[in-house]
Amino acid sequence: MRPAIKKYSCSPRPWLLLLLGATALILAKALATAAASAPVASAKKPNWDDKFEGVVHDAKNIAGFVAEYRWLSNYFLCRVEWEGRVYGSAEAAYHSGKYLRAERDVFTTLEPDPARKLSRVKPYDTAAWEARQVPTMREVVWAKFSQNPELAKKLLATGDRYLEETNWWGDKFWGVYRGEGQNLLGKIIMDTRARLAKESAAAPGKAK
Repeated sequence: MRPAIKKYSCSPRPWLLLLLGATALILAKALATAAASAPVASAKKPNWDDKFEGVVHDAKNIAGFVAEYRWLSNYFLCRVEWEGRVYGSAEAAYHSGKYLRAERDVFTTLEPDPARKLSRVKPYDTAAWEARQVPTMREVVWAKFSQNPELAKKLLATGDRYLEETNWWGDKFWGVYRGEGQNLLGKIIMDTRARLAKESAAAPGKAK
């Protein structure tokens, strides 16, 4: 008599199926969590000249110094003479003001963004700068518009529209970010506009 031969099923055992299912579920959750916490690869910062969410250009407001109002930005390239030196932008002139006059020459050779970046790595007296940064900005903005007649003409043409440096880079001191901010740059430019209008009205030969 031949011994009985045991027959084994080829189908997976139930416990193995459960283990595989549980593992797949854990992996799926881990991948989903990682994807949610990781930055979106396709997202990128807007170009300085591009419009972005929050920009408003209408009959009452110029909120966002971009596109056709890029010239309002300190990054706009134009000749600015301030305290005995000539710069290529108001931005470069402003950041040079953080330093003693003997250290400012390098800023006359820099475009706006490199000037800003240099001021972030080159040491300066932060306490002294905090006290004079607003007066410096006021002087530099006045120099920009008073020395460039075409820009002065454009600024006066904005009439009484509210000027606001709406931005995407989080500046709530000079501008407004997501509806919050002091908008000090916008206010300084509006003060400059009022001063230009007053001086224009008082100029010799102007009709009274």
